[in-house]
Amino acid sequence: MCPRCKGDLAGSGYGLTCGSCGASYRRIEGVPLLLPESLSPQQLSQTEYFDSEFARYDERYAPENWRLSFSRRIIRALRLDERRGPYLDVGVGGSGATVIEVARLGVDATGCDLSVSGVVHAARLASAERLDGRAQFVACAAESLPFANAAFGAASAVAVLEHLDEDAAAVGELARVVRPGGRVWITVPLAYRYMLPPVWPIYYRHDRKLGHKRHYDEADLARRLEAAGFRRVETTYTGHLVKILQLAATRVPLSSRRRDRLWWALERMDLRAAGRPYGALQLNAVFERT
Repeated sequence: MCPRCKGDLAGSGYGLTCGSCGASYRRIEGVPLLLPESLSPQQLSQTEYFDSEFARYDERYAPENWRLSFSRRIIRALRLDERRGPYLDVGVGGSGATVIEVARLGVDATGCDLSVSGVVHAARLASAERLDGRAQFVACAAESLPFANAAFGAASAVAVLEHLDEDAAAVGELARVVRPGGRVWITVPLAYRYMLPPVWPIYYRHDRKLGHKRHYDEADLARRLEAAGFRRVETTYTGHLVKILQLAATRVPLSSRRRDRLWWALERMDLRAAGRPYGALQLNAVFERT
């Protein structure tokens, strides 16, 4: 639907037109570009940065272990199956991993992102995996989703809210497009006071590089989601000190099979500390639409 007026869109394979306001939109390789009329300075800088990042992505689908781990945890937490779909990933990026892994389960899945190059690349990967009928991608802003009310049974937004000028707008859009009883997975950077002090300057540089606007604690995130009509179901924390060892493990001179086994062993250690905020880097929360 039209992101400007929420009217219905219709058209050919090359373009779409809104029957209500007359706005027209292009497609690139079948991916609709349903972007705002103009982007804010923050959106422009984010698009420039991530377009450059996604341009370096592999042309074949070979997700890293951390992407697979996140996808599996999201699928489990959202209880995703054919009955609880369709699924939406806001900020899907160029890998398309969450959408592709969900589509493999037989669940219709949509990924959207502000980066046109990102969603086009993700669509190519999904097509190469023969998931055209299940996986689709759209270029749009998280603050103005081009989908109908209650269109999805589940959604996720991983590393999205902290990048936005107005995170409340994106939360409101998630509440609008997820049907009552549907679950949403949110991942955001944890408040600095819970991180180990030696990590602060490193993460501060990371914030500046990626354009992060804010960090969150459990209560703050819950207030924002609950104000939009969600109920908190579960909160977990990841990125504890063991993650440093995990990063080092990717450089250990072992066979890929042994290196993967070591990585997953360290991942299990991190997840066993999921209830402990102190020393973590990420806050992950599951909410249910009321």
